[in-house]
Amino acid sequence: MTGSTLSAGYELDHDADSPGLGAVLASSVTALHHEIIRTNREPVSRAARAIADRVGCGRLVHVAGPGGHSHLAVLDVFYRPGMLAAVSPIVDQDTLLTQGAARSTTNERTPGRAARLLDEHGVGDGDIVLIVNAFGVNATVIEMGLGARQRGALVVGYSSLQCEAAIPDGHPSRFLGDTALSNVSDIHVDTRVPPGDVSSIGDAGLTVPLATAANSFALAWTLLDATSLLTSDISSAESWASSNAPGGDRVNRDLLDRYEARVRAL
Repeated sequence: MTGSTLSAGYELDHDADSPGLGAVLASSVTALHHEIIRTNREPVSRAARAIADRVGCGRLVHVAGPGGHSHLAVLDVFYRPGMLAAVSPIVDQDTLLTQGAARSTTNERTPGRAARLLDEHGVGDGDIVLIVNAFGVNATVIEMGLGARQRGALVVGYSSLQCEAAIPDGHPSRFLGDTALSNVSDIHVDTRVPPGDVSSIGDAGLTVPLATAANSFALAWTLLDATSLLTSDISSAESWASSNAPGGDRVNRDLLDRYEARVRAL
């Protein structure tokens, strides 16, 4: 076996003689992550700088995922060890899959819903809103991007250009012609997800969705870059600790006291 050791002590198995579906899947996800890095260094750097500037001035980072599975990436960077405490998730309860999967699809395609969400979370002039959605064309995601910019916020969009382009005119999910998250954002990060959000795995006709892995990675990368810019200005305690680690509850209690009046989800 040949391998490489990660900082956490895990070893990556690169045994090509018995890859298995797990290894093929791991290779697919790894390749996707490297493709995201290769094509997005400049927009992620700009987004990280914009986040750091605002958090350094005491503002929140609003993160929204208008769509059933897009919420997963938002929750993955909220109240998580190592992530900024200033992250405020905009969660649309009416598109949670647990409230009805088909209902979620219908609601994310229904116009007139984004303004309420932006108002409820107090998005306004000078704020920053990170919007993540693999396909980037439904009504809620487009109206959220446009609405945030109309309020004077900087919008960073995370979506796949391939997915956006692959959805034909007239498809029920397409809201405004060829308008997509990529062209209603001030900064756009291409998540490189293949059309349809599936990748072939192995030779048995199996497919797997990759959007959540891509979205979570791109968001985490951006926020970590922003955190690295902030470390010279504010204490590292501005990031959440693990509640299962010694002293974690104390660190998090201090951050809760500071942020729970401003972050609705806390």
